[in-house]
Amino acid sequence: MPTLRQAVYGPTPMPFALVEDLIDAATEAAHKLRQKPIRPDESGRNLTLRPGPDTPLWNELVRQVRPYLRKRGSKAQLARLLALPRQRLHAGLKAGSACLDAERTLLLIGWLGFFQRGGELSPSVRSGRPRLKKEGRSHPGNL
Repeated sequence: MPTLRQAVYGPTPMPFALVEDLIDAATEAAHKLRQKPIRPDESGRNLTLRPGPDTPLWNELVRQVRPYLRKRGSKAQLARLLALPRQRLHAGLKAGSACLDAERTLLLIGWLGFFQRGGELSPSVRSGRPRLKKEGRSHPGNL
């Protein structure tokens, strides 16, 4: 079936026909692409950033946080504050294989600012109940 252009101007010369075929094929491909959902790993979008030379701000944040994580229990306490497993915190701050999401990065910046202003790390575990001393009672295996 001839197009409107062909009906008005007559048959098109060969090069224009080839261009029209290419345009039609591109249009069909665009329609098919729009119908088929693209997986995130195919398009390269919506992927988590990986630390490296492309993330200079993250690298600087990690460099400034590391001195405050040397004290025993500080990494575990920070992981509790960020609601992360300790392993995930290790992957982000020590191993350099992951970045944190935006909300946790903001919490980390606040945590860092607290320590840079002179804040002290207080124990997050409260002392337990005082235990009663049981004198005079022996254990079953204690002869």
